[in-house]
Formats: sequence, structure tokens, C-alpha cells
Amino acid sequence: MEDLREAIVRKRDGGEHSTEEIRRVVAAVAGGRVPEAQVAAWLMAVFCRGLTPRERADYAGAMYRSGATFDWSHLDLPTADKHSTGGVGDKVSLVWAPLMAAAGFAVPMISGRGLGHTGGTLDKLEAIPGYRCDLAPGEFRAAVAEVGCSITGQTVDLVPADRVLYDLRNRTGTIETLDHIAPSILSKKLAEGARHLVLDVKVGSGAFMKTLAEAERLARVMVELGEAHGRSVRALLTDMGTVLGLAAGNANEVDESLDALAGGGPPDLRALTVELGVEVLASSGMERDREAARSRLCRLLDSGAAMERFERMVARQGGDLGAFRRRRAAPFTDVVAPRGGNVHRVDALKVGHAVAALGGGRGGAGEAPDPAVGVTLRVAPGQAVQEGEPFATLHHREGRGLEAARALLVEALALSPDPAPSPRPILGHVGAPA
Repeated sequence: MEDLREAIVRKRDGGEHSTEEIRRVVAAVAGGRVPEAQVAAWLMAVFCRGLTPRERADYAGAMYRSGATFDWSHLDLPTADKHSTGGVGDKVSLVWAPLMAAAGFAVPMISGRGLGHTGGTLDKLEAIPGYRCDLAPGEFRAAVAEVGCSITGQTVDLVPADRVLYDLRNRTGTIETLDHIAPSILSKKLAEGARHLVLDVKVGSGAFMKTLAEAERLARVMVELGEAHGRSVRALLTDMGTVLGLAAGNANEVDESLDALAGGGPPDLRALTVELGVEVLASSGMERDREAARSRLCRLLDSGAAMERFERMVARQGGDLGAFRRRRAAPFTDVVAPRGGNVHRVDALKVGHAVAALGGGRGGAGEAPDPAVGVTLRVAPGQAVQEGEPFATLHHREGRGLEAARALLVEALALSPDPAPSPRPILGHVGAPA
């Protein structure tokens, strides 16, 4: 066993770790060679004293090198990935990955599951019968090479140090600091090997970052970390005060993703997906004219090229998209507006809690969400609704959680007699050219 007391005391007293000391701490954690009490003490010392930008970069680098890494140079294609900090109705990855593959990128995407009120990309994909999110490294490499994109989950040998530290941070109350959050996120993206990364940093009630200032700081730290390790990183700050698109709940969101891949879908979902792609096209030099990049990506959606990549990805990973499309929908109940007015927003946090009440969230003991339940909104911000008119539909299992979900949806609906301002899904850029 290793003794980390010297490192703990140094950080406790406000000192700065050397690069070698951070590597030693992370290697000892990954190898299980240090008492848990010392790891917890080091996490708390960092939480209280903070890290310098150089220490954060060393921390992310040591974590991503603690396990397997991927190299895609043999593909002779530019590589790209995106990361979202999590939201309600955020199914962008399902559209973005095949879209960017159709645009000529290799997209190795390692995603996660739902956390709290937010949905997880893997949970959405597993609503498709047979879809595998547990690809071994060799299978992942083959899938990306054959299809151009693959979305799978983290394996046991990818960033093992982060897996240990994340669990202990959760148990010791040391989650909420950028000095742990940003290196944790970037370590997994660095291990994936993609050279171009775009970050979707959510802001608002349905996001973990509630204010624009908090989100901008997180975005800047993550951009700096990625660039310190030789990656091209840009970030968008996006609104999560209201639901993205109209659907929340795993099967619902796959349906909406298929609509977007077919050239339709809600305008905000399409716009955000395209803008995240524009950042990568511009940063890679593939298409520096942003309007030309936007037009190109829209054509790939409208032509069916992005849908064809999605269908190939699903089939390559064992999914049966035909069975998903033929599935029997869950029973539904409409929710009516308590009064008339203009819709200013439908609060994302309350919608997320409504989905969870129906059984669509991950349980406290890790129970899988029910993919069939969820919420479909029938109005979007900027539209009007009349008293007694249905504004949402709840998909449920024999009424489980129905009344709680209905109450949450009514609370979520923000109405005003005044005209609603035009929605602004994108609130800012970090790392983008002026």
C-alpha cells in the first residue's frame, strides 16, 4: 500500500502538487494501492483548497492514462465527439453522431446513463430492442471503422481511476467543484481519442449549472483542459430552463430522434444538433464558412444520409429498429391547461421529475428506467394554449405515478397574457472564433 499523507497535507495547507505527485496519487487510486480514507481526505483537500490550471490538466491527464486509450489514426479520417452536461429531453447525441459520420468524421462516443432528473444516452438507445451498450474495446474499434460512429458505455478498463474517484466523491460530499468535475469529464473524452470535441453545457432549472456564469466557467475550464492535451475543444452554452424538443422519456426521445434524422423533428432540436456540428466542421478546418457548414449538415439530415448511418449503427450493435417501430405504445393520458395564455416555458426540472414519477428515471438502487413511459408536450414556448386544451400527454403503466406527474406538468407550464419572447436555445459560445 502507498502512503499519500504527504500529498494530503500539502494540499490541505494550500500547497501545489507537482505533476509527478498527481500522477502518483491517481496511479495508486487506479491500482487499489491506497487506503480509502486517504483518498477521501485528498478529495476533500482538493475540494476545499482547489487546483491550479496546471494541476487540473495534470489530474485529467493522469486519469485518462490510468487505463485503456483509443487511437484512430489508422482510419485516415478526422475524429470528433460531443459531450452534454445533461438535461431533460436531450437526445442530441442520437442525431449528432450519425450526422457527423455522414459528414465524413469518425465518431467514437462513450456515453453515460441517466443521473437524477436527467436522461442518459445509453438508456435511450436501450429502448431499442437488442441494442448493445457494452461493446468491448475491439468491438468498439470495429464498429467505428465499419459504420463511422458508435455509441457505447464505459468499459472497466477505460479511466479506472475516475470510476473509483467518482464513487468516493459521491459518498464524501465532494462532487460540486470544477476541480473534480472538469477533469472527470475530460478524462473520459481524452481516452476516447477524438481530436475535435464540442461541449454542450446546459444552463437553467433542468441543468446541473443553474446560472450562465456557472456554466460559462465550467465550459472555459473544460476547453482549457482539452487544449492542454492537444485537442480542439469548443463549447456552446445552451438553455435548459425548458425541455429540449417536445419529448421526454426514453422511447419517446428515440421517436423524436428518428423524426429529426428524417429531416423533421422540433426546430430547437434540429438547430442545436446542427450548431454543435458546425463548431466541429469549423474547428477541424473541413468547412470554415459557418453558413456553408450549416447548409451542408441540413442537407445530410434532409437527404436521409444521417438516418442511414443511424440505422447501420443500431444494426451493428445488435438493435432491432423495426421491432422498436412496431412496438405497442404505453397507455396515455392528456393533461389540460388550467387557463389560457402564451407559453413562456415548460419547466425542464418539473418535466424531468414527472418522467421519474411515471417510472422513467433510474431508481435509487440503480433500477433500470421503464423505456415506454414519458411526456410528450403538445405546445412549445412561443405558442398559445386555451383553457382546457391538452398541452401534454403522459405515457404511463397502469396509472403508476400518473397523478403526481400530472400535477408536476401543470406546475411546469408557465403562461402569460403577454407574447412570449422567441426561444434562444443557444446562449453563448466558448472557444469559438469571434
